[in-house]
Amino acid sequence: MQIQTVFATTAALCFAAGTTFASDGAEKTFKVVGTWGNLSSWQNVEHPFWADSLPAATNGKIGGDAIPITEAGLKGTEVMRLLSLGVFEVAHGLGSYVASENPAIEGADLSSIATDFTTMHAIVDAYRPTMDELFRNTYGATIVALHPWPASMIYCRDEISGISDLEGRKVRVHSATLGDFVEGAGGVTVTLPFAEVVPALEKGVADCAITDPVSAFKASWHEVINHVFALPVGYSITFTAVNAKLWDGLDAETRETMQAAFDDMVNDGWTLAESEQEMGVGCLTGTVDECTLGTPGDAVLHRPSEDDTAARQAILDDFVLARWAERCGADCVNAWNATAGQASGLVAPAPGG
Repeated sequence: MQIQTVFATTAALCFAAGTTFASDGAEKTFKVVGTWGNLSSWQNVEHPFWADSLPAATNGKIGGDAIPITEAGLKGTEVMRLLSLGVFEVAHGLGSYVASENPAIEGADLSSIATDFTTMHAIVDAYRPTMDELFRNTYGATIVALHPWPASMIYCRDEISGISDLEGRKVRVHSATLGDFVEGAGGVTVTLPFAEVVPALEKGVADCAITDPVSAFKASWHEVINHVFALPVGYSITFTAVNAKLWDGLDAETRETMQAAFDDMVNDGWTLAESEQEMGVGCLTGTVDECTLGTPGDAVLHRPSEDDTAARQAILDDFVLARWAERCGADCVNAWNATAGQASGLVAPAPGG
């Protein structure tokens, strides 16, 4: 289904916002759009939630008619606009894909603000109330879940043994903040839909690309890249957003039951991302005893050195935080410093400073 068809069916899919689903047996099937159907978040978190977990938690009363963006013919940047229009009632998506409409949304996953899952989890928990306010004001939606993907890393056709090797290379990124990181390292950013990365690498439109290792493997990047630089530069925080009028109109018992199910989904998402990360790297490089994702590749694995860790921190301070602060503005920066900044031990500079 192409995006034109999605818009054309808006009227047919619109919902009655504010409908109450009491505990007396009322049923509801939500209209849901998820992330990429060929990737782990949809396959192992989102789809099982709507098909199995939520119906089980509600005695079969509540579930979802859920499709991934790949089935809907979408790229990921449109999902919240479609939710606002009523085409979908619930949307799973990457904050980085919708942040162009409000740069404060980037604040949950600025490149390199966390080097491990524990720190990233603390940042996300601290910033969630801000994210909820942003989504309510921007899209009329509320955030009910935030979880990560495995850490984003860098994959290249030619050797990359350190951050300095990015200088002059064309690197595909999927967010403005990753672009800031690449340009801070001396590289050139290339913005492409995920599905176009493999041919771009084949044709030399891009020299390198950034995503998490499991997504890279599932999308067959190991067939076109020769080197993996396992430096975490982001965590692709995924939101689950529900139309706010619809959510607020649910009876309290239904909301509490659903939120508890979403909380379980979040825990599963964090656990899965951390457990899959090294498997993804091992499958891309053939350095794992048994690749559970498929036939392993043979890309060369490069681990970051202490110099790379120091260089990443310098790029974070001088480029990532400074550029984001200029995009976001003083009020946004103050809110971030009081929440995510405190959780990460970082301070974003005042714009123009």
